Amino acid sequence: MSAPTGKPDRITELAAELGRLGRRLDDMGSELLTLAAAPGRAGEAAEPSAAPGGRPTGGPTADPQGPASGPYPGPAYGGPPYPSPQHAGAGVSQPPYPGAQPYPGAQPYPPRVGPDRGAPRPLGIPRYPAPRPPRPAPGRALRTWVSSLSGARLLAWTGGAVTLLGVVMLLVLAASRGWFSPGARVGLGAVLGLALVGLAVRLNRKDSPVGALALAGTGVAALYLDVAAATALYGFLPDVAGLALALLVAAGGITLADAWRSRLLAVGAVVGAAVLAPFVTDGFTPLLVALVLALQVAAAAAVLRRGWPTLVPVAAAWPALYGMVAAGTSWYSSTPAAIAASVAVLVVGVALAAPMAVRPAAGPGAVAAALAVSALPTLTLGALLQGWRGAVLAAGAAVVLLGFSAWPAPVKAIRITALTAGAVALFQATMLAFDGTPQHAVLLGQGIVLAVLATVLRARLPLLVGGVYGLVGVLLAVAEVVPPQALAAFPRWPFLAGAEVRTGALVAALGLSALILALAVAVLAAAGRTGVVRADSSTAGLWVPTGLVGLYGAAGLVLAAALLISPDRDGFLLGHAAVTVSWAVAALVLLARGISRTALRVTGLVLVAAAVAKLVLFDLTALDGLARVAAFLGAGLVLLAAGTRYAKVVAAAQEEPARAEETPSTPAGA
Repeated sequence: MSAPTGKPDRITELAAELGRLGRRLDDMGSELLTLAAAPGRAGEAAEPSAAPGGRPTGGPTADPQGPASGPYPGPAYGGPPYPSPQHAGAGVSQPPYPGAQPYPGAQPYPPRVGPDRGAPRPLGIPRYPAPRPPRPAPGRALRTWVSSLSGARLLAWTGGAVTLLGVVMLLVLAASRGWFSPGARVGLGAVLGLALVGLAVRLNRKDSPVGALALAGTGVAALYLDVAAATALYGFLPDVAGLALALLVAAGGITLADAWRSRLLAVGAVVGAAVLAPFVTDGFTPLLVALVLALQVAAAAAVLRRGWPTLVPVAAAWPALYGMVAAGTSWYSSTPAAIAASVAVLVVGVALAAPMAVRPAAGPGAVAAALAVSALPTLTLGALLQGWRGAVLAAGAAVVLLGFSAWPAPVKAIRITALTAGAVALFQATMLAFDGTPQHAVLLGQGIVLAVLATVLRARLPLLVGGVYGLVGVLLAVAEVVPPQALAAFPRWPFLAGAEVRTGALVAALGLSALILALAVAVLAAAGRTGVVRADSSTAGLWVPTGLVGLYGAAGLVLAAALLISPDRDGFLLGHAAVTVSWAVAALVLLARGISRTALRVTGLVLVAAAVAKLVLFDLTALDGLARVAAFLGAGLVLLAAGTRYAKVVAAAQEEPARAEETPSTPAGA
């Protein structure tokens, strides 16, 4: 019997498939040999291994920086075609290496070139992204550091601390005993510091890192304290020269820590020098602040190079702390040197935070903390100076910090910190520069501006800051300018003083009431635009109090305007009648907007009940004559119109779904 039809074709297809599989295996073997000859093993030659049958298991090796290398590159690796004229017909693949036999009917396998400068990718093996390093658990770094404190390391650093105390005693306490002259003390301190650093370098060459780090940190701190004493305590060096030399010593210590890649050495040198610096500078002076600023500037270079997050807040904490203490000292709080030192802490902190924020290798949290503490000396000194000098100082800090927050390069956490610190500084400047009604008006105006800015930018942080400013302004205005008792009874302070009308107080109440109403409207608009509040019950706890603030501002606006027009009881009564009518109008607006929104509808009904309650409980007894008639007629007509209109709108809203269901659907293609 003859073979079934089509059987040779199936055998040919199977042979071609096996041929393609063999070429893939050859390519994969070639890639493995390429990886074996990668940089790091550049001097080794990767030879293809041979199978028991004499056939190599791998093709020619490929250089990742250029074309394939080996006996013959071949077309699969970017080389010319194989010189096989007997297999040049269509449908016949070229052999993957010289001497191999072609597979009849097999299709040429196209080369696949990866992105690394023409090197072939392993065929059939997908590229996967490199795995991210696991995040350390909270507190793991501290536990690792504590566990690394072996007995030898603990003894070495304890000895360093004791040695630094001895240096301080040599520089300071020896003066009271008259043991050495000031020049001898400074010279001995310098010799001791240099000897410790030199011994540390020698120990590090002999592979004794524990002792080398402790000696180096102690030596750098001793040299720094020696320079500080020569400048601030004995006056051997001018202030500028002493600061320059202190910066040079600190930079040398940080450079040594960077060369040894030791964060512990950098932190130990900064802490040791900063903690003992007040003992050799005659107290907390502006010069002390400038000296520890040199430590912060020197540490910034290592942070930018190595990304040591611990070093950022450690170096920034000491200028801020000593700057606050120096500002609070009565002897220095009013001197230009104290002002210059506080401003220098802020400027240096912001200037160093800028490159760290662009390259947040040190971590956004550390940079944000350093940026926040840099503003503390300026704000402390501004609060102590009071008046326009303190206001100008706080306003300058606000300009610097708010300008930094407007820079889009830093990450969000750093910008939020700068904006918060700038908002605090601006608030302090406002409170120091103004008093009374102008102060309340400026706070309300700042809240309105920030709410409008939040609406334009659709950002929640300006809304939060503006809400805080506005809340403080509302509370102050209600307590002093538009008190509730002045709106509820006549005559009352501050609108009237006995029988005398206080026109200035009425004008102030009119203006602040208008600002309160505008603030409520701006905050509601910004909250809706940014998605903070919605017209449902889930966010009613936010927009209902804001609406009540707006109603209070509207009531104060109407009553103040009525009293300005008619500063007597008739004007007061007509004003209350207008307030009742305005409540009814606001209820009508809420009911019209709340057809499909339950929260607005319920609020409108509650406001209707409040208007009716005011009519019965207040207007009926407090008003008389034409004012009572106007209040009842106006509120009644508005409520009647509201009920009629509301019924029509509800009926129309109910008819639309029914009409949509009754409309027959149009067939497709009609």
